[in-house]
Amino acid sequence: MQKMDDEIILSGTILLGEEFEPFEGYLLLRKGVVAEIGSEKVDSDLEGIICPALVNSHVHLGDSIFKDPPFLPLGELVGPGGLKHRALLGASRQDKVEGMRRSLLEMTRSGTSAFADFREGGEEGVEMLFEAMEGTDLIGRVLGRPNPGSIHVHPKCWGVGISSTRDYPRSWVEEVVEAARSEGKRVALHAGEAGRDDIEDALSLEPDFLVHLTKAIPRDLAMIAEAGVPVVVCPRSNLAMGVGLPDVALMLDMGITVGLGTDNVMLNSPNLFSEMEFLSKALLHNDRQVFMMCTLSGAQILGADDAVGAIRVGKECKIMVIDRRSDNMWGLNDPLASLVRRARPSDILAVL
Repeated sequence: MQKMDDEIILSGTILLGEEFEPFEGYLLLRKGVVAEIGSEKVDSDLEGIICPALVNSHVHLGDSIFKDPPFLPLGELVGPGGLKHRALLGASRQDKVEGMRRSLLEMTRSGTSAFADFREGGEEGVEMLFEAMEGTDLIGRVLGRPNPGSIHVHPKCWGVGISSTRDYPRSWVEEVVEAARSEGKRVALHAGEAGRDDIEDALSLEPDFLVHLTKAIPRDLAMIAEAGVPVVVCPRSNLAMGVGLPDVALMLDMGITVGLGTDNVMLNSPNLFSEMEFLSKALLHNDRQVFMMCTLSGAQILGADDAVGAIRVGKECKIMVIDRRSDNMWGLNDPLASLVRRARPSDILAVL
């Protein structure tokens, strides 16, 4: 094979398509597009497990300046006037930007290619995140939250991200959602995290996706499934805040599209390998479905599946190469199982 300057050849076990079927061979990547896949032996630039890069569907990067706070009830920690918001009020702009920048670098090093951030702080908060993102290759979906007295988010925002509807006057939430829709923006809401009393209220706003749903009962999930609304779950964060765990298995059984997020950086590193391992071992015992949640499903929820997700010929995609010969991965039996349950950022050879 004659390689051109703008091409990269990868070889090893390729997790192909929507089912991540393992295929032994090579992949030719040309300007970010999969140009060719074959089974013959070739000289390659990298060898390993070749798979889609990860998608973090829910993160709060702004609190990167205040890591590992005391264990407190949800409202005292992140509710209006809670510990998080007091810490942010006392922090300098420079420190906030630096904290977000470092978390973005950590996401890049840990295989994440795209993320959705619930951005607080009004237009200034959005500007800080875009400043922090300069020089990165991450696909960022910024969900802004207007300051009180306003209903519009920054023009650069992909959408609106609102905490529980119980935190704000209903009339204001409706105006914010209506303004976002009129501007062609997405709408996402936290719901069912501390209690289930805000789930129907959130669903009535016809959101593009909901986050958490730890307190949702089967009847709630049935309504969400019928409405075709995707859900993003953040189990490590839910445990840290003592709100229980979402019934991910039932969500999937009902046909809900489910993505995976790491939530607040102050509670968890934005490391999806840790999230995948916990979810697979504690809640699902289904490695393919877990990997789907933080790749293809996440890309679909974020409207980024044209640039992230399934590996197939002719498609642009972000690709991660895992070293199957590392001390951690050596001796693996099932590439997908070990990728989900065992791999960690130090096993990454490259993200392309």
